[in-house]
Amino acid sequence: MSIAVIKANVTYAAVIASIGKKSFRDAFGNLFNSKEELFEYLEHTYDPVKLAKSLRKDSNVYFLALKHGAPAGFAKVKLHSLNEHIESIAQMELQKIYVLPEYQGKGAGAALMEEVKRFVHDIHPDHLWLDTYISNERAIRFYEKNGFEKIGKDFFTIGTQTFYYYIMGMPVAIPIRTAC
Repeated sequence: MSIAVIKANVTYAAVIASIGKKSFRDAFGNLFNSKEELFEYLEHTYDPVKLAKSLRKDSNVYFLALKHGAPAGFAKVKLHSLNEHIESIAQMELQKIYVLPEYQGKGAGAALMEEVKRFVHDIHPDHLWLDTYISNERAIRFYEKNGFEKIGKDFFTIGTQTFYYYIMGMPVAIPIRTAC
């Protein structure tokens, strides 16, 4: 499956919002005790107006994966995002990488990751890091296959629920491994 990846601009805010809502709901919706809290989180986090503001920030870079022109997923990189588990002041964060369910396992995630790695390699921070839900084994395997290692744990709260996640990092100074 041939996937094109473009750098997204503000005109893609509604598309990215739609991908984010659907992907998050599919991946994590079953973890919520309150569907109202899930709905509130999705409406707040993936509000197209809020995403348009995020897309305009110089510190954020979004990539959009397309299959025959149809949106398949997106990735968000945050420049100069520091994590206390990494001893460096030159860090970048892969904040989000979401792929619609119908494109999972078909190259969209790999294409997004390759574009993120190219982008990060050109800027050359010391580390790229991300966080992922502690029980999301598929995502953890994907990240490990792409050179990330678990370096810590943390948590975040949505509504009344607490979710635990791994912090995963990858030094950029060494050659970046490519997933097969």
